[in-house]
Amino acid sequence: MYMAYAKRRTAVSIIAALTLFAVIAGCGNAGQESASPPPENTELFANGNYAFIRSYESSPDACKTNLSIVERNGKNALFVDVSAGGTPYLAIDVSSLLGGAVSSMRTMEVDVETESIGEFYAVSGTISALSGADRLQSAPDPWSVYLASKNPNIARIALAHDVEYMIPDAYNMFIFTKEVDNAITAGLAPTNLYILGLRFYDVNGTELYADPDAGFAAPEGFGKPDRSNLLGVDGEAVIGGATGSSIGGWGQAVAVTTTHGGGAFDAAVIAQNTVVTVYYASETAPELILQSWSGGEGWAKVAPSHVNDSGTIAQYTYDDIITAFNSDDITGLLDQLYVGDTGAKLDVFSVTVGNLTGGDAQ
Repeated sequence: MYMAYAKRRTAVSIIAALTLFAVIAGCGNAGQESASPPPENTELFANGNYAFIRSYESSPDACKTNLSIVERNGKNALFVDVSAGGTPYLAIDVSSLLGGAVSSMRTMEVDVETESIGEFYAVSGTISALSGADRLQSAPDPWSVYLASKNPNIARIALAHDVEYMIPDAYNMFIFTKEVDNAITAGLAPTNLYILGLRFYDVNGTELYADPDAGFAAPEGFGKPDRSNLLGVDGEAVIGGATGSSIGGWGQAVAVTTTHGGGAFDAAVIAQNTVVTVYYASETAPELILQSWSGGEGWAKVAPSHVNDSGTIAQYTYDDIITAFNSDDITGLLDQLYVGDTGAKLDVFSVTVGNLTGGDAQ
């Protein structure tokens, strides 16, 4: 079992990503009814506790994230050190913070500040919710710190439908990510973040009391991907830009143009003894599609060779890919790579290429 992006109902969509993360049904979170709030809500980091937030690092694009409490403008703040690069995923255990009051929570606000060393660089990301007994993932709400004059800024997520509402004793949480960083684009080190505060509100906009001493009640297998039935693969490299969604009806959620086709993806990484892995949420496994407009197979569809028990990770072997493509000249003939749905709504969080280790499906 693992912390996964769960299959969604019609009203729920997102992704990378985490991961990003399949259904972990289950109860047992030790949420109790919140204590009566004091006259003013306690600042969550005032006593130096941040145990209710954890870094999730099992998603293919996740980075090593170091968390610590520092003083910022005379108050305690959570310092998010992402100097190792990659995408940080922060899991916020709202069930432990709010207890029984989590069922009335509709909005979370996060005060985010970027660490500016010299010139200011804009950053942005998303917040999504894992809600209910089946921990369905909500559509992500975007956030950004885009101007030096608006640093810090408020990141906000609203639960828009009853299928997104959280329930006590079900390991409900928010996933906060930073996905775009203009400092990295400029060739500089990643921008670190400060989380200055968290606030939670009910449907009427009334702030809910959050326990400043809360810990993190991790579901079984938290942070461990479901590798059941999958081939052994190492050295997974994320294909840039290979995220997206489709509404179903045999559409495409991802379209990545190769260098041969005039884009950025170097298809030479799809070589003998490699495996393409798709991390996704859908009721049916996706298909890999290879298109050539320069002399190769025009539209080659590849079914997954292996899918995990949770239906969230699909693998496509090199042998199956070249068989469908009718050629092993992937570098010279492949112009565009797609991930398409097979009739049901599809969200793709990441696509990787890794080396087959020779291990059988687990």
